[in-house]
Amino acid sequence: MFGKMLKRSKSTTGSRKPDFRRGLAAFEAEDYAAAVADWMPLAERGDAEAQYRIGQLYARGQGVVRDFGDAAHWFRKAAEQGHRDAQFSLALCYANGEGAAQDNALPVRWYKTVSKASPPTADANLALLYPNGLGIAPDIAQAVHWYRLAAEAGHPEAQHHMGLLHAFGQGVAQDHAVAADWYRRSAEAGYAVAQHALASLYANGQGVERDIGQAIAWYGRAAEQGFANAQLALAVIHEHGTGVEPDPARAAEFYRQAAEQGHPVAQVNLGLLYARGHGVPKDYRETLKWCRLSAEKGNVNAQFNLGLIYSNGLAGAPDYAEAAVWYRKAAMQGNVGAQVNLGLMLVHGWGGRPDLVEGVDWLRKAAAQGHTGAMTNLGALYASPDSKAHNPLQAYVWYIMAAAGTQPGPEREGLEAKAHELGNQLTSEDRHKAQVIMEDWKKNPKLVANA
Repeated sequence: MFGKMLKRSKSTTGSRKPDFRRGLAAFEAEDYAAAVADWMPLAERGDAEAQYRIGQLYARGQGVVRDFGDAAHWFRKAAEQGHRDAQFSLALCYANGEGAAQDNALPVRWYKTVSKASPPTADANLALLYPNGLGIAPDIAQAVHWYRLAAEAGHPEAQHHMGLLHAFGQGVAQDHAVAADWYRRSAEAGYAVAQHALASLYANGQGVERDIGQAIAWYGRAAEQGFANAQLALAVIHEHGTGVEPDPARAAEFYRQAAEQGHPVAQVNLGLLYARGHGVPKDYRETLKWCRLSAEKGNVNAQFNLGLIYSNGLAGAPDYAEAAVWYRKAAMQGNVGAQVNLGLMLVHGWGGRPDLVEGVDWLRKAAAQGHTGAMTNLGALYASPDSKAHNPLQAYVWYIMAAAGTQPGPEREGLEAKAHELGNQLTSEDRHKAQVIMEDWKKNPKLVANA
């Protein structure tokens, strides 16, 4: 007996003859219990399509208790009869290890508790709910086997997955040429994801000879189907003139197509075109609009640019409080520019009360990423006698490190002169301490930055 029914349809009876089409009509009407009533007997008699449909119901928890173990059981029965969609679905189960890690699932916890008191009862009930186990463990070899069968039978998604496996060397030897062959089969069948993948191989010369014309052609076919990543790729190509003449207006068109689908990178890039007036009229309000949409999805570049817009008053009056909000979001994701700008805002109290401790912490985090501007600002902060952070030894350290990271020229010479002046004021013991700090910095900048 397989998974427990969630509900019984009032329209079904135990005596009626199962009918696949009636089950399909019930499924389309979202009467999943009625669909199960018609499809399960057919599946048990060996009907491959019914077996596949029952597998889908178990995978989705429609009309039955959701269980990937049972889903895989029925997918396998259909797959072994050559049902290509079932072969692909079974491959997905093995590739993803659907439902395998369920040690904390409620039925498992219940089973572990009840089995101590009455093992037979616990086993019987567990078998009733999950006759084929709680899921299916990952098995890349099995995944490759079933993907290949479905792909060779002409399943476009399976062909794409075979391309992915070869492109990344999962379960098979990494081979971009073989990946390109599988992608091509899928792409020629009209599968947009594979068209994009094949285009990317042409753009990068992986497994095929680099050919921007072919890349644009395949990106174009995917973009025509509304595939946002392909629209983004075409936008980047036309913006930067990769293999074609730069065309900002064409770039803006493709960015807009992807942006309107909610693609965060396309949104921020479209916003930046408005900021520069490339291909579109210069309009910081549009920049603000598109960057905000992207930033709200967590795009770090958009968050940083929102900080710039608000702090510089590019789309209205400056708003340091709002700028700090977005700089902080970007800084927490490791954006070095946001870390510097947020640090300076906090140190100087722009838009609020100064917070020297947090401000210095953000500047140090930026310095740990090699940002010489952050190092220079730390040097100046520690060197100033009026600063609460006044510390000549630290100022000496940061000026030296800033100079070391700056190209030869007047700026570097100025940093070296400041360091030399500070060094003359330090004791030999302090200069030794500074040397130790700098040696430690070379070994682990993040550790020293947080010290």
